[in-house]
Amino acid sequence: MASRKDSKGRVLQKGEAQRKDGRYHFAYTNIAGKRCFIYADSLLELRQKEREHHVADWQGATQYGTQASLNFMFDRSLALKIGIKPSTYASYRQSYDNHVREEFGRQAVKNINYSDIQAFYSYLMKSKGLAMSTIEHIHLQIYSALKLALQDGMILKNPADGAFGDFKRAVGDDERKIRALTLDEQKEFLEYIDGHPVRGRYHSIFQVMLGTGLRVGELCGLRWQDIDVEKRLLDVNHGIVLVKAVKGGEKEHLTVSLPKTKAGIRQVPLMKPVIEAFMEEYRWAQTKHFVSDTIDGYTDFIFTKQNGNVYTSVRLDKALSDIVKAHNKQEEAMAELEDRKPVLLPHISNHMLRHTFCKRLCERDVNVKVIQTVMGHASINITLDIYAEVSKAKQFEEIDKLADELDVF
Repeated sequence: MASRKDSKGRVLQKGEAQRKDGRYHFAYTNIAGKRCFIYADSLLELRQKEREHHVADWQGATQYGTQASLNFMFDRSLALKIGIKPSTYASYRQSYDNHVREEFGRQAVKNINYSDIQAFYSYLMKSKGLAMSTIEHIHLQIYSALKLALQDGMILKNPADGAFGDFKRAVGDDERKIRALTLDEQKEFLEYIDGHPVRGRYHSIFQVMLGTGLRVGELCGLRWQDIDVEKRLLDVNHGIVLVKAVKGGEKEHLTVSLPKTKAGIRQVPLMKPVIEAFMEEYRWAQTKHFVSDTIDGYTDFIFTKQNGNVYTSVRLDKALSDIVKAHNKQEEAMAELEDRKPVLLPHISNHMLRHTFCKRLCERDVNVKVIQTVMGHASINITLDIYAEVSKAKQFEEIDKLADELDVF
């Protein structure tokens, strides 16, 4: 193939061209897929501009020049994270794409300041109803992207530095507390699904969650070999996570994920109702001949559907939502007929069931170190925060009980 030449017979490189008016241009495609051009009056000037462009791109100044967006820096920082698990990578991208990319992420990093980030976190909580833990996850992605921009010399300081901590303090403790079911709500919930013609399938699943405090991924990943009924112990050493599809990557799929910390690998003692729930599940598994998915070499999963597919956190959260709606609709109708106030269940999530179990332990003054071990908390501070919250509530109960028992006031 013959090389293209300019009017003076000089060979033009890839992307270079000479216009009819004698000027030159260099064509390239930027990170957004947009066709861009660099113009010059001479070939010498054009190649100087090309070198400046390539150097700027290599250094991280990006094809957007001084208008490099937060989206670009996030994509770049994520691409530089070598060795992270596919599930972690997908989690980072999913949370960012869902809540940042189409709005806040379009801004040029040089125009983002501390108050912009504070206002964005407030918007995520008040307008989109995101939990504080979700906002913290998003903050980590924004901070990482802006940190890279700082290291590349695009900005003089990271505006996200300290932004999330200040936001948490401004919101206050009450907004950050995770709701747990009361004893009456827990009893009402389990009694409603026990033997229910439609929702009864979930009774053993949620009884295990409420009786062990397992994370939902840990529960979904349980295998029959992880249970020792005689010793009344449950081995927790892995979980199941749903890896979302990433553009240009793998399709959505399930994978086995190992605990991120040593604390996640643990043995959980089983109380009698939990063992009964597992036996209930065993009888269910017998009816379908123990058919089960095989995921990353793991099989014989306990909690599966009729076809053997394992349950996922999304499916169980949806089941909880449906159960609460069905219960409350039925309860409101019954209360109207009986002329009484309805006993309604609050919104329930997978994590709420885990938190409820932890609170039940705290209410009974179980040793904090024991609670940390059973729950798999990486830090004792997580356990102490929940314990302190329960203890504060118990102070009022004990004072009221004292007043009733003394009967001298």
